[in-house]
Amino acid sequence: MRKGPYFLIQAVLSLFITTMVWYMHLNFLDLAVNEETLTGTTLSPFIVILIGGAFYLLLTIVYIIIGVKRLDDWRPWVLVVNIVIHIVMFGLGFIASAFFAAFSMLNGGPQLLQ
Repeated sequence: MRKGPYFLIQAVLSLFITTMVWYMHLNFLDLAVNEETLTGTTLSPFIVILIGGAFYLLLTIVYIIIGVKRLDDWRPWVLVVNIVIHIVMFGLGFIASAFFAAFSMLNGGPQLLQ
């Protein structure tokens, strides 16, 4: 596999996963803030972000291992590019999830951003 498609697939997959993790985090955070009593949903945002972060870290490691074995002309700088892509997509996933939450709210979905 060439480097261009490898990095593109990595960026798209990372953006999708981080957007879903952040959106679930916002959803559970909304439940926790709007609960009248302290229940299990109060800790849900932290559990979601921890499990999502661990899953994302695992995805990063697996994707790097796959890249070492499948990528033509692998060099050590590819590792740095992988990490940078995952860090940038983690931030962009938060922005995309906020946009998705706002769009959902405008169309009658859960009102996560109040």
